[in-house]
Amino acid sequence: MTAKVFRLVFTGAASALMLAGCASISPGSTGSSASTADTPSLATASAVDCQAFAKRMGAYAAAQVAAEQRAAGGEVAPAAPSDPLAAASARAAEADAGDDGEDAADEPQTRATLPLFSVAPRDGRLPIGWQPWTINRNKTPTRYSMVEVDRRVVVHAQAESSASGLYVPLHDRDAGMVRWSWKTSGIIRNADNSHGPREDSPLRLFVAFDGDKGSLPLKDQLMYEMARLTTGREMPYATLMYIWGGKRAEGSVVANPHTDRVRMIVVDSGTKHANEWRCHERDLRADYRKAFGTDPGRVIAVGIMTDTDNTRSNAESWYGDIALD
Repeated sequence: MTAKVFRLVFTGAASALMLAGCASISPGSTGSSASTADTPSLATASAVDCQAFAKRMGAYAAAQVAAEQRAAGGEVAPAAPSDPLAAASARAAEADAGDDGEDAADEPQTRATLPLFSVAPRDGRLPIGWQPWTINRNKTPTRYSMVEVDRRVVVHAQAESSASGLYVPLHDRDAGMVRWSWKTSGIIRNADNSHGPREDSPLRLFVAFDGDKGSLPLKDQLMYEMARLTTGREMPYATLMYIWGGKRAEGSVVANPHTDRVRMIVVDSGTKHANEWRCHERDLRADYRKAFGTDPGRVIAVGIMTDTDNTRSNAESWYGDIALD
C-alpha cells in the first residue's frame, strides 16, 4: 500500500462511517447492519497500574530517542536491553530513521513505530508523523494541541459539537500489544455508541487493519465502493476502536450501528475515573478475534479521536503516549 493510500486510510474510514451512519442521520434511518447488537461476551479488562506503566513507557521512550540518535550518527549511551518493549521501540525507531524517503515529499511517510508525544519538542507542534484527518468539510474539527500536564507532554483535545482526529500511517506490521494512557474531564451523558445519532465519545483510539476486501459480503463491498467513489479514499478492511463509554460496561464489545467493519471495545466507562489518568494494555490479536471472530491482518494505521458532533455537546480529554510491540 502506497503512502498516498495510507494518507487517506483514516479519512476514508471516517467518510465511509459518515455514509454508514457514524455521523448524524435522520431518526428514521436504518442501515445494513442496524440489527447488529453488542457482542454478548465481554473483552478482558485492560486497565493497569499507571506507576508501573509510566516506568515501562519511560524505558520505551528512552530507547526510541537513543535509536533515532544512533541512526542519525549521534553519540548516545546504550539503551537498557532488559525491556522487550524498549527493544522493539529501538528497532522500530532505527527503521524509521533509515527510511529512504522514496515517496513524494508532500505525502506523509509510513512509519515503523508511533512517534511519542512525551518526547516531542516543547514548541507546541505535534510530533512528526502524526497527521490530521477530518470526516468532511461540513464538520467542525476538534482542536488538538500539545500541552504539559502532570509533568509530561500530552495531546489536549477540545471538542465543541465537533469531530476530527489524528493518525499515523504505519508500515504493515503484525498485530501485537498496544499500550496507551488517557484522561477525560467527563463523559458525554447522552451518548450511545450503538445508536448512530448519538455515537460520540470523549476518547477513542483506532487501529486499522488490512485484509482481503473481496472476501467480504456483497453489502460491505458495495459500501467500500460507495465510499471510494464518493470520497476518492480507500477504507481499511477493518477498524478496531477502544473507547471511553458513557453507560456501557467496561469490556463491552459494541458494533457500529451501520457497518460490521468497525467494532468498539469499551475500556473505560462512566464518571468513576474522570479526571484520572487511565493506563491500558491490550492484545490486538485477542481483541480482534473477540470483535470480528477471526484473526487480524496487518496493522496499517493508528489514530485518536474526540468527537461530540452527533450529540452537539462538549468534551475535554488528554492522550498520553501510545506504543505498539
